[in-house]
Amino acid sequence: MIKIAVIGTRGLPARYSGIEASVEAMARRLDPLQYQLVVYCRRSVQESPGDELPRAVRRRYTPTINTKNFGAFFHALISTVHAMCGDVDIVHFHALGPAMFAFLPRLTGKISIVTIHALDWKRKKWGRMARAVLKWCEYPAVFFPHRTIVVAKAMQQYFEQKYHRPLTYIPNGVELPARECPDDPRDLYGRYILFVGRLVPEKGIQYLIQAFNELAPEVKLLIAGEPSFTAEYADGLKRMAGPKVVFLGFMQGTALRSLYAHAELFVLPSEVEGLSVSVLEAMSYGRCVLASDVPECREVIGDAGVTFKSKDAADLREKLRFLLQNPDTARQIGLRGRQRVEREYNWDTIMKTVEDTYQSALRESKGARCAR
Repeated sequence: MIKIAVIGTRGLPARYSGIEASVEAMARRLDPLQYQLVVYCRRSVQESPGDELPRAVRRRYTPTINTKNFGAFFHALISTVHAMCGDVDIVHFHALGPAMFAFLPRLTGKISIVTIHALDWKRKKWGRMARAVLKWCEYPAVFFPHRTIVVAKAMQQYFEQKYHRPLTYIPNGVELPARECPDDPRDLYGRYILFVGRLVPEKGIQYLIQAFNELAPEVKLLIAGEPSFTAEYADGLKRMAGPKVVFLGFMQGTALRSLYAHAELFVLPSEVEGLSVSVLEAMSYGRCVLASDVPECREVIGDAGVTFKSKDAADLREKLRFLLQNPDTARQIGLRGRQRVEREYNWDTIMKTVEDTYQSALRESKGARCAR
């Protein structure tokens, strides 16, 4: 059995970000007779009654401090030291910050792998020093591990051009819904536009609310998500929101699936993205996606969505107006999106690449030890 330590998530089940969602989705597809994932969780993340984990997953709780700038740093360090001393074969780091410790498992003969999900130093929630450290973490993320994975081709091009090292492209995936959701949020809210994500500045939600308020359409705007050390920003969004903007808080499970299934449009106004799981989920339900034109969003939607100029509320307003006034066009775009997800972001194909990456890193490591 291959044992893999996973470091860089807050915990499972996935309630926090696309990183956790991707880790959990991959874990559900790993053969529990061949693989075991030891997912390092923060002690502040408590188990809930009814939590259902993939059979291949074991949770391990390690301490940290609950602060924005240092919580993830300490948790990753302590978890890495524990994994170095533990019975694991591979230590898989997720995100740029934890990648600074990617050299440590190699000191004890373990395989080190890093997945870069986004250029985190671009996120506005970080202070100047934190952004500088995260940008520096690009170097260890590329040069310290045995393998470096990126979830978007735009990031692969960025890193390979900057550091002249080959990286492995493995995108996030999504499951196609098997059946219609029985609950219909329109019974409560009427027709609506949907945003799903954390309430943080880099998501650009202020541009969406501004455009929606100026357009004043005959639909509502539902915002599903919660702040992440950004309560002041979230309060500002609520102050600028009109009466047709509804903040739902964190949503998951059947309630979230129902929101995707019945939305008129899905909008992602982000200034910074990796590979957005929420965009993939919206496309999987055949929803028309309207996203900012940052490279990672353009890559995901291809010709199966609509983009607007990033940070431009006026352009967003006009694209919203067009799609709401042309529902048949939006519907056709949504159908193309579902087909694109099925073709390009299929979990079966993705998981084969993930397992090949694990197996090839192990083979190379064994070969190097035998050569010595």
